Amino acid sequence: MTRVTESLSTQLPDTFDHARARVEDTFDETAAYLEETATRIKESEAADNARRIAAVVATSVARGAGQVGLFLGRQGKVLAKKGVERAKAIPTKSTERTEKPRGRKRVTVFVIAGVAVIGGAVFFKSRRREHPPVASAPPRLEENSAEKTA
Repeated sequence: MTRVTESLSTQLPDTFDHARARVEDTFDETAAYLEETATRIKESEAADNARRIAAVVATSVARGAGQVGLFLGRQGKVLAKKGVERAKAIPTKSTERTEKPRGRKRVTVFVIAGVAVIGGAVFFKSRRREHPPVASAPPRLEENSAEKTA
């Protein structure tokens, strides 16, 4: 070993131990400070007031939301009653019913249903991705030119 590596090898363990001890001391001091601060905060009057105010705000918000829902429900009930009264007040047309042939309507419904089924089948077929079978050998130019000349 050279003189530099010998001096480094003798100094490194001391430096490492010293650094580790310093970090541990700093950690212990920080933990003690945090514990002391936490206990002071828990016992402080300001924190107690803040908790009390937060509880009051939360209950007020909950009550307010409930009251708004109740108000909207009552208004909806009133509007529904008015709508029913208006509907009853409108004169109805005569109850005589003229019979119309229903053939066109049936044909139209069947045509629309058929178009929908065919469209769904086409869509399903277009979405199915099947790969073609794997070829036994790659295509060659020689085979194509021989077939064209023959």
